[in-house]
Amino acid sequence: MSPRLKPILACLLILPIALACRAACADTLVLAAADSRPTAFLTDGKPTGILVDLVTEAYRRAGHSVDIKLMPWARCLEEAKTGGVDGIFSSFKLPEREEFLAFPKEALTTQVISFFARQDSTLTFDGNLSPLKDTMIGVITGTSYGATFDTAVKNKTLQNIDPTNTVESNLKKLAAGRVALIPSYNYVALDMAKNLNLLSQIKELSPPLQSMPSYLAFTKVRDLKKMSEAFDTALISMKQDGTYDRIVAKYTH
Repeated sequence: MSPRLKPILACLLILPIALACRAACADTLVLAAADSRPTAFLTDGKPTGILVDLVTEAYRRAGHSVDIKLMPWARCLEEAKTGGVDGIFSSFKLPEREEFLAFPKEALTTQVISFFARQDSTLTFDGNLSPLKDTMIGVITGTSYGATFDTAVKNKTLQNIDPTNTVESNLKKLAAGRVALIPSYNYVALDMAKNLNLLSQIKELSPPLQSMPSYLAFTKVRDLKKMSEAFDTALISMKQDGTYDRIVAKYTH
C-alpha cells in the first residue's frame, strides 16, 4: 500500500467510530440530584434510590442512558443554571427557577414536607406559621420548602433561620438542640434519622407543612424539549403498569 494512502485509510476507519461515540454521548443525559436517602444516594459508589431508579428506568424505556451526579442542592441549581448539567431532580416549579429551568408536564414525585422536632419538644404545628416566629428553624441552603414556608421566611414571619448544607447535619443539629424544628421531605428525614440512630429522638409534626409536585427539570442553556417529552411519555407508562409504585415501595417498606 502506498504510504500516502495509509493516513487517509486510518482517517476513514476512525471517522465512523468517532461519529458513533458522538451519537452515544448525545444520547446520555447528565443529571444532578441532591445526595439524600432514600431518594438519591450512593451504594458501592453507584447512585441509587427512589428518584434515581425512576429517572433511570424512564430513560431506559425512552432509549437513552443517564449519568447521574450527586451533590448539594445549591450546587445542583447552579450547575443547571450554567448548563453544567442537562437537568436536576427533583425541583419544585417556582417562578424564580423557571427563569433557568424548563419543566416537563409530568411530576416525578409529590413531596410531603413536614416539620420535625425533638421527641421531648412541646412545640406544635396547626398549619399556622405565625406562632413559630421566634423558633430556631434549621434549613438546607438553596432548598425550597414550598411557597408557604418560603414566603414566611422572605417576609420575616419566620425570623430565626439557621442554614446548613445537608439533611444529616440538620438532623444532628436538631438532636443536639441547636435548632428546635427542621422542615424536610418526610421520607428523607425519617430514612436519614434511622441511618444516624436518631429515629427515637425526633418526631414528625402533623399536619404536613405542604405537599407539592416535584419535577425532573432541564437546563434552558440547551434545547432539551425532546428529552423532556420522552420522559413524560415513559413516566406515564411506568405509572400505568405499576413500575412506578414498585420502585417507590422498594425503598419505603
